[in-house]
Amino acid sequence: MRIRLHVVIDQESETLEAEIKKQLLEKCPALSFSPSRPQPSLKDCLEFYGTAELDSKQIDSLLAKLNNDWDQDEDDYEAYGFNTLMFHPHVYYLHLQIL
Repeated sequence: MRIRLHVVIDQESETLEAEIKKQLLEKCPALSFSPSRPQPSLKDCLEFYGTAELDSKQIDSLLAKLNNDWDQDEDDYEAYGFNTLMFHPHVYYLHLQIL
C-alpha cells in the first residue's frame, strides 16, 4: 500500500528539517521526501511530504513510532504536537494517508 505522510515542523530551519528527515528514515527507510516549503497558513513553519510503499504491518509500526494518539478516519490519520507525543519535539503536525 502506498502512504503519504505530511509533516509540519514549527521552525523554518534546514538543519531541523534534515534532523527530522533523518529520524523518519531511521523509522521507515522506504520513505522518499518532497522538497520542503514554508507552510502557507502557519507563521515560521516548514512542511514537506514523504511517500512509501508499505504493507499493513509496516504501516502499523510506523504509526506507533511517530505519535502516541492519532485521530483516525478510515485510512486517514492526524496528530497535532500540542496535545500528543510526537517522535520529535519540533514536529507540529502529522497527517498520514493510506492511498
